[in-house]
Amino acid sequence: MARPREIDRDALLIALRTYVKDTAIPIVAEFASLQGLHRQQLYDMPELSDALKACVTKKEGALERAALDGDVNCTMAIFSLKQLGWKDTHENTLKSDGPVSFQLVRSDMPVVPPANPLDALRYVPPKSEAG
Repeated sequence: MARPREIDRDALLIALRTYVKDTAIPIVAEFASLQGLHRQQLYDMPELSDALKACVTKKEGALERAALDGDVNCTMAIFSLKQLGWKDTHENTLKSDGPVSFQLVRSDMPVVPPANPLDALRYVPPKSEAG
């Protein structure tokens, strides 16, 4: 088995900082490939930690700005941002000091408020004349 090549980490750090500065949307995997390395090799070097964070931060901001300005394909921007930890889920938190009632409504049904709030969970719409 061949011995792993020596990596000049100081030169690599300078190259990474230059790449981030000169690239509109920097990509860690692309930089690693340009250097003949695997992405994980970069993350395994603690001295690159801050520069890698700067790379990801610039990528995140550049993608968001470009997507908002319509300069990049929004689907690809969303895909890339999700890889950076963004989510497109909605979370709702309900806080109350007392009882809470709610009604589930389908958009294809008429809204008929029940006399008893619990009836909303048992509501069955009347059959139509055609049905």
